[in-house]
Amino acid sequence: MTEGTGEEDSPAAPDVRLEDVGELLYRQVHPTWVEDGVPSSQAFAPTRKDKGKLSIARGRLVTAEDAYRHYTDVLGLSSAGTWAVMVGEARTTTLESFAEPLHDDPAHGYIDFRELGRRESERRAKLLLSHAVDRGRLHP
Repeated sequence: MTEGTGEEDSPAAPDVRLEDVGELLYRQVHPTWVEDGVPSSQAFAPTRKDKGKLSIARGRLVTAEDAYRHYTDVLGLSSAGTWAVMVGEARTTTLESFAEPLHDDPAHGYIDFRELGRRESERRAKLLLSHAVDRGRLHP
Protein backbone atom coordinates (compact mmCIF):
# COMPACT_ATOMS: atom_id res chain seq x y z
CA MET A 1 0.00 0.00 0.00
CA THR A 2 1.10 3.55 -0.65
CA GLU A 3 1.73 5.23 2.69
CA GLY A 4 -0.95 7.68 3.73
CA THR A 5 -3.25 7.19 0.75
CA GLY A 6 -4.91 3.87 1.49
CA GLU A 7 -4.40 2.93 -2.16
CA GLU A 8 -2.61 -0.20 -3.27
CA ASP A 9 0.64 -0.03 -5.22
CA SER A 10 -0.65 -2.29 -8.01
CA PRO A 11 -1.96 -0.57 -11.14
CA ALA A 12 -5.52 0.60 -10.64
CA ALA A 13 -8.34 -0.21 -12.99
CA PRO A 14 -9.03 2.65 -15.38
CA ASP A 15 -11.51 5.19 -14.08
CA VAL A 16 -14.98 4.75 -15.57
CA ARG A 17 -16.81 7.78 -16.93
CA LEU A 18 -20.22 8.25 -15.34
CA GLU A 19 -23.02 8.16 -17.92
CA ASP A 20 -26.22 8.61 -15.89
CA VAL A 21 -26.79 12.36 -16.29
CA GLY A 22 -29.26 12.31 -13.37
CA GLU A 23 -26.85 10.77 -10.87
CA LEU A 24 -26.14 13.04 -7.92
CA LEU A 25 -22.52 13.70 -7.03
CA TYR A 26 -22.25 14.54 -3.33
CA ARG A 27 -19.71 17.06 -2.14
CA GLN A 28 -18.80 17.73 1.49
CA VAL A 29 -18.22 21.38 2.28
CA HIS A 30 -15.80 22.47 4.99
CA PRO A 31 -17.41 24.83 7.55
CA THR A 32 -14.98 27.65 6.71
CA TRP A 33 -16.32 27.62 3.13
CA VAL A 34 -19.90 28.36 4.21
CA GLU A 35 -21.29 31.79 4.98
CA ASP A 36 -24.91 32.35 5.98
CA GLY A 37 -25.68 28.76 5.00
CA VAL A 38 -24.30 29.13 1.47
CA PRO A 39 -21.06 27.48 0.34
CA SER A 40 -18.41 29.39 -1.56
CA SER A 41 -17.25 28.25 -4.97
CA GLN A 42 -14.05 26.97 -3.28
CA ALA A 43 -16.10 23.92 -2.32
CA PHE A 44 -16.48 23.00 -6.00
CA ALA A 45 -12.94 23.65 -7.18
CA PRO A 46 -10.08 21.22 -6.67
CA THR A 47 -7.21 22.34 -4.46
CA ARG A 48 -3.58 21.83 -5.40
CA LYS A 49 -3.43 18.53 -3.50
CA ASP A 50 -6.37 17.22 -5.55
CA LYS A 51 -4.34 17.42 -8.78
CA GLY A 52 -7.41 18.38 -10.78
CA LYS A 53 -9.70 15.68 -9.39
CA LEU A 54 -12.57 17.08 -7.31
CA SER A 55 -13.65 14.25 -5.00
CA ILE A 56 -17.31 13.32 -4.84
CA ALA A 57 -19.43 10.46 -3.52
CA ARG A 58 -21.71 8.78 -6.05
CA GLY A 59 -25.42 9.06 -5.43
CA ARG A 60 -26.11 5.70 -7.06
CA LEU A 61 -24.11 4.02 -4.31
CA VAL A 62 -24.73 6.09 -1.17
CA THR A 63 -27.20 8.59 0.24
CA ALA A 64 -26.34 12.16 1.13
CA GLU A 65 -26.35 11.12 4.79
CA ASP A 66 -24.09 8.11 4.12
CA ALA A 67 -21.63 10.37 2.30
CA TYR A 68 -21.65 12.83 5.20
CA ARG A 69 -21.16 10.08 7.80
CA HIS A 70 -18.28 8.53 5.88
CA TYR A 71 -16.56 11.90 5.57
CA THR A 72 -17.06 12.94 9.19
CA ASP A 73 -17.15 9.67 11.16
CA VAL A 74 -14.88 7.40 9.12
CA LEU A 75 -12.41 9.93 7.72
CA GLY A 76 -12.66 12.25 10.74
CA LEU A 77 -12.99 15.40 8.62
CA SER A 78 -15.19 18.46 9.18
CA SER A 79 -18.22 19.13 7.01
CA ALA A 80 -20.93 21.77 7.18
CA GLY A 81 -23.06 19.46 5.08
CA THR A 82 -23.61 17.65 1.83
CA TRP A 83 -24.41 19.54 -1.37
CA ALA A 84 -24.64 17.96 -4.81
CA VAL A 85 -24.53 18.45 -8.53
CA MET A 86 -25.67 16.01 -11.18
CA VAL A 87 -23.44 14.35 -13.75
CA GLY A 88 -25.42 16.20 -16.43
CA GLU A 89 -24.94 19.54 -14.71
CA ALA A 90 -21.19 18.99 -14.64
CA ARG A 91 -21.34 18.15 -18.34
CA THR A 92 -23.09 21.43 -19.12
CA THR A 93 -19.88 23.06 -17.88
CA THR A 94 -17.87 20.59 -20.06
CA LEU A 95 -16.65 18.66 -17.01
CA GLU A 96 -16.77 14.88 -17.01
CA SER A 97 -17.28 12.77 -13.89
CA PHE A 98 -15.65 9.44 -13.15
CA ALA A 99 -15.98 6.53 -10.75
CA GLU A 100 -12.77 6.04 -8.79
CA PRO A 101 -13.59 3.49 -6.09
CA LEU A 102 -11.11 3.24 -3.25
CA HIS A 103 -10.64 0.12 -1.15
CA ASP A 104 -12.21 1.91 1.85
CA ASP A 105 -14.73 3.96 -0.17
CA PRO A 106 -16.39 2.20 -3.12
CA ALA A 107 -18.63 5.24 -3.76
CA HIS A 108 -15.68 7.58 -4.38
CA GLY A 109 -15.42 9.39 -7.68
CA TYR A 110 -14.31 12.72 -9.06
CA ILE A 111 -15.17 15.58 -11.36
CA ASP A 112 -12.28 16.07 -13.77
CA PHE A 113 -10.66 19.52 -13.84
CA ARG A 114 -7.20 18.26 -14.87
CA GLU A 115 -7.08 19.96 -18.27
CA LEU A 116 -8.14 23.37 -16.96
CA GLY A 117 -6.08 26.32 -15.77
CA ARG A 118 -6.78 28.12 -12.50
CA ARG A 119 -9.08 30.80 -13.92
CA GLU A 120 -11.13 28.37 -15.95
CA SER A 121 -11.39 26.01 -12.95
CA GLU A 122 -12.69 28.87 -10.82
CA ARG A 123 -15.26 29.80 -13.49
CA ARG A 124 -16.54 26.23 -13.76
CA ALA A 125 -16.61 25.86 -9.95
CA LYS A 126 -18.95 28.86 -9.79
CA LEU A 127 -21.26 27.21 -12.30
CA LEU A 128 -21.28 23.97 -10.29
CA LEU A 129 -21.93 25.96 -7.12
CA SER A 130 -24.97 27.57 -8.72
CA HIS A 131 -26.51 24.15 -9.37
CA ALA A 132 -25.69 22.95 -5.85
CA VAL A 133 -27.12 26.07 -4.19
CA ASP A 134 -30.30 25.81 -6.27
CA ARG A 135 -30.69 22.22 -5.01
CA GLY A 136 -29.89 23.19 -1.41
CA ARG A 137 -28.03 21.36 1.30
CA LEU A 138 -29.06 17.70 1.27
CA HIS A 139 -27.74 16.69 4.70
CA PRO A 140 -27.94 17.39 7.61
